[in-house]
Amino acid sequence: MIRRSAVFLPLMLLCLISVSFSSSNDYLSQTYVDTTIQRAFYTLNAATDVAGMGMKMEDAVAFAKQVAVRLKNVAKGNPNEKYVLWKVGELESQIYLEESGMLLEKNRKRQKMINDLVQPFNAEVGKKRPDFSCLADLHEKALTIDRAKAFEFGVALDERKKNIRRETVLSLEKSVQDGDFDLAWRELAYIKNNRESLGIPLSQYGVLAAKLQAKIKVSSEREFIATNATTVEALVARCCFGEARSALGVLEDRVEGMRDLVMKTEWDRWFFRNKRIREALERREDSLVRVNEAILRDQGVVAANDYLENIVKKLGMLPEKAGSMELEILEKAMATRKLQDTAVARQLATIAPQAADDSSSVFSDLMSAAKKKAQSDADGVRAAQEARPRLTQVEEVRLANMRMAMDLRKKREAEMQKENVAKAEKQMIDIYVLIEKNDIQAAYEQYTDHQTLLARYIPAPAFSTLDSTITAIRAALPAKGGR
Repeated sequence: MIRRSAVFLPLMLLCLISVSFSSSNDYLSQTYVDTTIQRAFYTLNAATDVAGMGMKMEDAVAFAKQVAVRLKNVAKGNPNEKYVLWKVGELESQIYLEESGMLLEKNRKRQKMINDLVQPFNAEVGKKRPDFSCLADLHEKALTIDRAKAFEFGVALDERKKNIRRETVLSLEKSVQDGDFDLAWRELAYIKNNRESLGIPLSQYGVLAAKLQAKIKVSSEREFIATNATTVEALVARCCFGEARSALGVLEDRVEGMRDLVMKTEWDRWFFRNKRIREALERREDSLVRVNEAILRDQGVVAANDYLENIVKKLGMLPEKAGSMELEILEKAMATRKLQDTAVARQLATIAPQAADDSSSVFSDLMSAAKKKAQSDADGVRAAQEARPRLTQVEEVRLANMRMAMDLRKKREAEMQKENVAKAEKQMIDIYVLIEKNDIQAAYEQYTDHQTLLARYIPAPAFSTLDSTITAIRAALPAKGGR
């Protein structure tokens, strides 16, 4: 309510000036011109001096410009035209300074925001195996701030993708050929997590995974799984979230690759151990989120942001969880800013009438009229809200239950879709493994048994490639038998 009066005041002053101009075409006194110009200067200075209300400066500049334009229009042909233009020139100089200041401040903020993105972007893109989802997120943020710098990000990102795509595929194929299966699994896990960003087709990924799985030995895999599960548990205990999540992803892929090669009881033991490790990782991250929330509640925005940037993010917390904390901190900061602005506006409201009485009764009348209009608007909004039909408690509960049921259904459908896609991709890789082992008949039978699942849940290009491969090798079988 108080804030609206501050917005109406320049507009009402402008209306008064406009009326005064219409009755002063014959002669503009020096006192009148000085008072009008001083009002514009006062508006600019008030917007500059009030902390936490920087957005009001744009309104003040717009008001001052309107005053300058109206004064120049009325001064045409007036005996005091030269004096009016001189005073308007002073006002326009101040307007120019204020606009320049606003532009510099916007550019400074924009530069700071883009600099905050450049360092993490360069750090991530310089890694041997960068996280392209993180780089894509930084690129999207840069697009909203500075399109020129975002273009540089995009060029660097495309070049890095091209190089990494070639490096990882060659490294994986060479490590499989050399028998370095630990490196091969790491490269395969990296390709899996960044496949879409790197532009590697699913069919190519399936062939690469099949080449590796066709070469693995059960004894060496048992040793790797046991050793690395212990290593990942230690990483989780030390809160090395990024390393733990990466290592756990490789471990889970290797356990999944052993599903059909060992007894079900042994495989289940590996699977559930990995599940317990991932749950422990989630709990550790959630505990840090709760600590950050407590700091935000008890110590404020600055302390919470420092903890998030200097501790939480450096431990490699999941970006989604770090992003949720950033949102909470931002919401708290915005709420605090609104409270500060309201307090400042309330203080101005208590001072303004007294200042007006000392200088001009017209100023006081305008302030009073603005307050009355703001009060009237607020009363109208409140009356409309009270007149709106209210839901009964039973209806509110019913609607809440319906929303919850809908959300749960969407979640279940998404989980089923994800599970079916994973099954289809595994079947595709298993078929390629059989092809790699030259067991063509078994590959064909597995393909025909799961053709519907494959056609529905893997992308059309990948399915087309698999179908063509099966057709080609089946067609070659009789020829081989005849020789």
